[in-house]
Amino acid sequence: MGNQGTFGETVIETTGVGLTADQHVPNSGSAIPTAWLAAITWASELADTIALDQISQHIAVFVAEPEHGQLRLAAHVRGADHGPGDVVVGEWTVPMEGSVAGRVARTGAAVLCADVTLDPDYRPLPGGQTRSFLMVPVGGPEGVVAVINIEAPWTSAFSIRHLEQLTARAEAAAATFPALAA
Repeated sequence: MGNQGTFGETVIETTGVGLTADQHVPNSGSAIPTAWLAAITWASELADTIALDQISQHIAVFVAEPEHGQLRLAAHVRGADHGPGDVVVGEWTVPMEGSVAGRVARTGAAVLCADVTLDPDYRPLPGGQTRSFLMVPVGGPEGVVAVINIEAPWTSAFSIRHLEQLTARAEAAAATFPALAA
């Protein structure tokens, strides 16, 4: 399991850095909404489960915030090729426009990329050495709630079989996604 974090009075497991309900998200000026705590727990469990199946060096789960035009990192499992970096669960965001994860969220279509240099929308994590990735949506094309991203430090790391397995995992995860109340 991941690191244990305390949220208000509730203790949950997180894969990323522990956050508390009274912490502020940079550039937003507001505390992390209570509804996000369930999403972080859900995403952490999903990332930990995927980590058991994948040989990738990095796994991330981003939750869609369409009202803000972005996806927010809800969980990640860091690989050996990623140093401590500046990526913090609950704080790191990627835009819906101009990023691969955003494209997956907008279109509901998975992306299997053998070489990151071939996708101009790829945005690397600080300190990462990613060379290939696989991203799949969680939820249907008209209702993507999250994006699963797995990465590896070598080209052509993922196959159609990986895509099929991760898509099946995403379909199962969609059924358990907690609603993000405003």
